[in-house]
Amino acid sequence: MDLTPVAIALDLGSTRFKGGVLFEDGQLGPIKSVPAPPLVGIGVIREGDPQAYVEAAEDLLGALLDGLPRGLPLGIASQRSSFLLIDEDGGVPQTSLISWQDQRAASWCDAHRELEPTVFARTGLVLSGHYIGPKIAAMLEGGGDIAAIISRPSTRLVTLEGFLAWKLSGGKRHAMDATMAARTSLFDIESRQWSPTLLEAFGVPQHLLPEVVQTDGQDTALRGGLHLKATIADQAAGANASLPGDDGLLISLGTGAFLLRGCSDPTERRSGFLTAPILAADEGRWRHVLEGAISGAGTAIDRFGAGPTELPLHDSDAEAFCIPDTAGLGSPHWRADIGFTFSAAARSLPTADQRRIALEGLLFRVYETAQGLCPAGPPDRILVTGGLARETFVIRGLAALLGRPIEVLQLPEAVLLAAGRLAAGMSPDSDVRTDVAEPAAAGRYLGSKYGAWRTWLRRQLQG
Repeated sequence: MDLTPVAIALDLGSTRFKGGVLFEDGQLGPIKSVPAPPLVGIGVIREGDPQAYVEAAEDLLGALLDGLPRGLPLGIASQRSSFLLIDEDGGVPQTSLISWQDQRAASWCDAHRELEPTVFARTGLVLSGHYIGPKIAAMLEGGGDIAAIISRPSTRLVTLEGFLAWKLSGGKRHAMDATMAARTSLFDIESRQWSPTLLEAFGVPQHLLPEVVQTDGQDTALRGGLHLKATIADQAAGANASLPGDDGLLISLGTGAFLLRGCSDPTERRSGFLTAPILAADEGRWRHVLEGAISGAGTAIDRFGAGPTELPLHDSDAEAFCIPDTAGLGSPHWRADIGFTFSAAARSLPTADQRRIALEGLLFRVYETAQGLCPAGPPDRILVTGGLARETFVIRGLAALLGRPIEVLQLPEAVLLAAGRLAAGMSPDSDVRTDVAEPAAAGRYLGSKYGAWRTWLRRQLQG
């Protein structure tokens, strides 16, 4: 029996845009995708062409809607912290799309560390150049036309999904859901409002900012007969589909790596880690997580080829180490000045062996982050998702390091699934089906090598 389509889902990722049709059984049909437009920039700058992003998303939507009835609800999941400034008259971009990967604000953050306690207390974030508030402050400090652009009453700030919605609605929607607002360094996650204190600290005028709305239950008419019903940050969408309740640890290994542990109290703070809403739902239903971020996973490994890499029984390169973070060292250190790094012994290895050392470095960063999020020890359930979850080295190595079974989620499009289900008015979670990897002999050396890696990492941190 043919199933009825009930929603369209988009995932505006950093490397690819994906889309799918959700059917009445709550499952997605075949997935379509297009490459995300490329970023450009020298040094710390990472920018994109806003119009190219809109055109890519519209092309993907057109392919998805071919032959479908009009009036379907749309759910959009988006990369976090990428933004631009537009003029409300026609939505003309006043800046490039400034990527979350852009680090122009790193030195500004280093010079304003006195803001860190306030930012952490109000937003659950560390003071980092990844986020929008510091980027705007750094741009203002850098001079040029940006001060004049920001001061114009007609200038508006939009994130990527917001720019697409602005264009598709003919300028009728200037809004951002709370999971996206929480990644700006401007949003108070306890009062659930833009923070006047932080707006002043970063030099961001109130008129720039969109209305903050709940994740689901939206209703904006768009071109093509669509109705925008839900918007959500991509990692938040994946967590809602994959993380059951507040128990367990979710490890997402995509372009970057994120570790999420549910928390019931939005006031909980853990030094070096983030607190964030992952769902701002109808009737006041909110979910929060503690989060650890590793600013490089897939991007770090891809440079050494596709693999696979075998997990050995013994270590053949005891002095070869790696920091895999490609956009500044993330949790719990938050050092923008330290990026992807090989030890001297690793730099002289063949490419295939360098891939193994980079994978080891990723495992060690995941283990270090997991220890910080779960100081009492690993939880009973450890779930892994993302492209690198297909890498046997990663899964068996994590099981060896953590000394626990690792559950690999059989939910390849969790982000899309949650976005579509939220748009359709369904619960975003799903029946979590997993394959289990038990600790085995291969990779046991990682436990002792982790100590040596930590010693080497401390030397890098000390400069």
